[in-house]
Amino acid sequence: MLLSQNVELAKSVGKRLIELEPREAGAYMLLSNFYGQIGDLEGVAQVRRSMMDRVIRKEKACTWIEIDKRVHAFESGDRSHPLHRYIHNYLEVLIRKMKVNGYVPNTSLVVQSVDEQTKEEMLIGHSENLAIGLGLICTSPGTRITIVKNLRVCVDCHSATMFISKIERREIVARDLNRFHRFKDGVCSCGNH
Repeated sequence: MLLSQNVELAKSVGKRLIELEPREAGAYMLLSNFYGQIGDLEGVAQVRRSMMDRVIRKEKACTWIEIDKRVHAFESGDRSHPLHRYIHNYLEVLIRKMKVNGYVPNTSLVVQSVDEQTKEEMLIGHSENLAIGLGLICTSPGTRITIVKNLRVCVDCHSATMFISKIERREIVARDLNRFHRFKDGVCSCGNH
């Protein structure tokens, strides 16, 4: 009973946010992500249709990393970087190591109706993973990696970055929309908030 009450409360809060800020994409995305997490793909589709009807666009995730005084920008699913194949191959090997060490991809965040393998591949393509991947292949072992993201770091990328920091023995600093995260030895300074 308590779980169903929480689901109804979350739905009503999301809908109320949209009523209060009908032009704010964040309210729609919050409700859409909630529907996705509970597996209600029809709810996701309804929210997305409502956004399209009102011509409201979600800001695309983008992450930047500076290496050798050159800034590299990545969007989610980005394949435009000249080192894309190397980054992706490195991340695939790294993900296998992470899974051996207990990492479980949080595919509930992927709201498309696709198989689990495709969902995991979509998570690998998140902008922060791509930026960190470039940092790992283009800097010396032990060098701190610093990234900046225009939105909040997603739950899966946060978890993945903790594993990466431990496996790669790297300090990774991520500045997102809300806070700084300092990942070191598998722990984040934010206390997983």
